[in-house]
Amino acid sequence: MYRFELRPNSSLTPRAAAFFYLSIAAMSLGIAGGFAWLGFWPILPFAGLELAGLAAALWVTQRRAGVREYVQVDEDRVTFRREASGRCLEREFRRPWVRVEMRRAPVAHWPSRLLLGSHGRSVEVGAFLTEDERVALRDRLGSVLASEARRG
Repeated sequence: MYRFELRPNSSLTPRAAAFFYLSIAAMSLGIAGGFAWLGFWPILPFAGLELAGLAAALWVTQRRAGVREYVQVDEDRVTFRREASGRCLEREFRRPWVRVEMRRAPVAHWPSRLLLGSHGRSVEVGAFLTEDERVALRDRLGSVLASEARRG
């Protein structure tokens, strides 16, 4: 049995994100408050919008960093499981018919898609991986499925 665990590269922990946000908020509000004190009060709403945009970006980043994907290859089946934001997607395929396919993007410089599937059903694996990581995963999954097929 083989098991692959995939997760996005995220060096920003939730605690570090909170520290970063609070430090930027303190600086921004301090500067905006100084200008407001001098009579330039319209700066305050823009500072608030700026901080709201930063908070939204950090929230999206932290949410995407929590994605986990698992591919498990047994002797008779391949199981895919994605956990993200409290939701879970699970697909199971019969191993002898599983295909690992890399589809090129319709537009140049867009990432390709790594698909696992059989019998008309497929699921994208590792959408957050770099192109080189996706190719390496495709090759590894292909070799695991081929070695399992030879033994069976």
